[in-house]
Amino acid sequence: MQPSPSQPPFNKIGAAVAVRVLQATKELRRHPFFGYTMAIVTIGLATLLQWAVRSQYDGTPFLTIYPAIIVAALIGGRGPGFLAAILAGGSQWTWFIPVLHWFAVASYALDATICVMLIDYINRTLDLLLAHIDREKQAKQHQSILAKELHHRIQNLFTVIQGVIRFSLPGDGIVQVAALRECLMDRLQSMSAANRAITDSMGDGVHLRDLIGGEIRGFETQFEIGGNGQLLLGAQLTQDLSLILHELVTNALKYGALSAPQGRVSLRLDWADGVLTFTWQERGGPPVAEPKGSGFGSRILGTFARSFSRKVEASYAPAGLRYTLQIESDQISSAQSAEPPRVSTRVPVLPPAAKTHETRRSRALAP
Repeated sequence: MQPSPSQPPFNKIGAAVAVRVLQATKELRRHPFFGYTMAIVTIGLATLLQWAVRSQYDGTPFLTIYPAIIVAALIGGRGPGFLAAILAGGSQWTWFIPVLHWFAVASYALDATICVMLIDYINRTLDLLLAHIDREKQAKQHQSILAKELHHRIQNLFTVIQGVIRFSLPGDGIVQVAALRECLMDRLQSMSAANRAITDSMGDGVHLRDLIGGEIRGFETQFEIGGNGQLLLGAQLTQDLSLILHELVTNALKYGALSAPQGRVSLRLDWADGVLTFTWQERGGPPVAEPKGSGFGSRILGTFARSFSRKVEASYAPAGLRYTLQIESDQISSAQSAEPPRVSTRVPVLPPAAKTHETRRSRALAP
């Protein structure tokens, strides 16, 4: 009875056993000494068995020899297979075949050669099959990891979006729809840019300098960046730090150093003992005063920043805002072998994601 197309010839247990047997024989073929020893042992046992029952099978040489050659070639490979064929021929013409005839020897040599080469071809085919099975397993594992990572990122993204919306809604007073829409779109656009950087990194991490460069695009000439920029950030920390950077740039455009042509921002990145110290220092802008209310920006730079930083400090000195974060996270790694991304000093043609800064700047400088 032949199996139907919907019924595989092996069930899962049988297939798993077959794969393990093939893997075991492949591993044994990597040890030539074991293979040649197996050839000698199999031919010796086959010869002893043939000698023990020679009275019942008189005149039928090679009865137990070919199975022994097949086993030796299947387990040991081509070399042990040919050794088994030679030993088998010698045993047959020594003890079981009285006349040594050249045609019989040539015929046996041809048959044994075809047998060994055929088994060797089967071994190679099975090795290719095992390699294909291993690649499929690795591909499935990789897909599973990617699916879990994608799910994790989406969940984190939804959590951050919920936080952005919750912090953006004023606690008291009248909700101004236009201002609220502008606020949300502005921040979600920044999150979108950060998420795009995470996707483009293909899981290798986002360069801290690249993240900073994306947020300050269009204002490079007003920034001084120092310290260790050869750092890679994980997906979650990239999203978190992008919100901090976006809020600092937005506040600097509205009230701080970036609102004045002579204003400058010094950004210091220090990496020591697994701790990133992020220092934002403004100067040359209008006098700064500590905000009286607790708006979205204050909560982002305060409560939200403390959720992933071990230390948060904000100094609203009249000369300019000084904001410091100390971050200790397994999502930060050093990339000493990588070329640090450079922040361009020219004003580029801004893509849609970067036009947000220009729009905010126009609104901030408008009378």
